[in-house]
Amino acid sequence: MNGFSLRLTGVLLAATLAGPVCAQAPLPSGSFTPPAAAAPPAPAASHLAVARELVVASGLSRAYSGVIPELMVKINMNFSQTRPELANDLKATLDQLQPEFNRYSEDLLDFGARVYASVLTEQECKDTLNFFKSAVGKKYVEVQPAIFANMGPAMNDWSKAVSARMFDRVRAEMKKKGHEL
Repeated sequence: MNGFSLRLTGVLLAATLAGPVCAQAPLPSGSFTPPAAAAPPAPAASHLAVARELVVASGLSRAYSGVIPELMVKINMNFSQTRPELANDLKATLDQLQPEFNRYSEDLLDFGARVYASVLTEQECKDTLNFFKSAVGKKYVEVQPAIFANMGPAMNDWSKAVSARMFDRVRAEMKKKGHEL
């Protein structure tokens, strides 16, 4: 699994472990547009602030922190392979644009805060934040990378095994009905 896939798996696992997210409020104008969904009433600024803090304290923001640098490396590789003579100017351009690109991560942080605020009350966000600020909460966040590193391959193996068992069961039941699959 490459770094981007591992981070994406981490983000998805973090979202799964954080609880189901059914409604997502749209973000203010920006570079990231969340999937279309019914927009609940806008949460209070204080609610969003504590939810944003929760995204960071929970480790969720860490899961996607390397995405922008990885995308920049990919852009550099793509252009450098086709136009190697532009390598120096390309590096200078990427360095110049890095602060702008880094702000794109803020969009995802804001989106995460809106998601948390859509499923947790402000008080629930505060209570959860208090957990993540506690010794055991900090330990939980500290071990998340190890959990995700082990969960990704385990989930892949589990999915393959369950798929094979399900396929075998469907085939057996269809055979009882006179159908060969």
